[in-house]
Amino acid sequence: MLWPAVTEADLIELVTEFNDKKYKICLNNKGYAGFVFFDIGSVLLDLDWDISFKACEKIFPVGSKINHYNVLDILRANHVLSDWCTGQMGAFSYAQALMNAYRQDANISIEKSPLSILDLKHADSLVVGALRSKVYELAKKLRDMNFAIGVLSNATTWHEVMIEKRLPVRDFFDVCIFSQDLGCEKPQKKIYEIAQYEANRFVQKKFNATLDPNDIYFIDDTPANVRAAREMNWQASLVNLFNNSILEKISQKKITEKELKDASHKRENLLFGQNAAVRVENLFKSIVSL
Repeated sequence: MLWPAVTEADLIELVTEFNDKKYKICLNNKGYAGFVFFDIGSVLLDLDWDISFKACEKIFPVGSKINHYNVLDILRANHVLSDWCTGQMGAFSYAQALMNAYRQDANISIEKSPLSILDLKHADSLVVGALRSKVYELAKKLRDMNFAIGVLSNATTWHEVMIEKRLPVRDFFDVCIFSQDLGCEKPQKKIYEIAQYEANRFVQKKFNATLDPNDIYFIDDTPANVRAAREMNWQASLVNLFNNSILEKISQKKITEKELKDASHKRENLLFGQNAAVRVENLFKSIVSL
């Protein structure tokens, strides 16, 4: 959770514009152009943790001192986040663990703060922001060019409800892979293997062809997830969401690696909405006429 840490080395190694030659070879030889998997959060839709955290703070007594990073550390230490994202923990158990982590961090007793699970769920769901319509249009253009399209996401049950309100992913995309359904999550190898298997099944059914791993494209905002996809021989790229101010500091060597990692987690250093969508579009500019 939270926007992932990104280094300058990650940007150099992992931000790759997709080449048009590969898909043309696939199209000429197999009758389809390839398969494109989109991450959902920070690729198809905005993720805004600050809005969620501010809504969460309103649930607690006035004056409560809450450190959301500490809360997430508590959840990680108890394997709550991984169990929740992989469907091995139910919503009620997750809500209880989340409330207990906040109480532990802020030293709030149950008597002083009889929290509402519904309020907590609402605050948590607000992390799911607006649809990046340009990325949605990009996906439609890729389909028109005989690409198959899918989503590969670690989104949770609470988030999926909000995602579907923004974009009915299970109706629009050819293959939808959610970690909560499979017992594994990115960057674990198993979820990529399942995604590849399901993508191949779709290609076989629609195009009567076999999907080569190197004809799978993948876009994500987390470096570890992109590296895991490349280990599967997919064509994978990181979407660079740093704003121009941060990019200028990088180019002028005015920011240290630690400062850059810290900057990765802060909303004011990142792009959202259509400005972020353009970064995704640029990865395909050699393939799609925008």
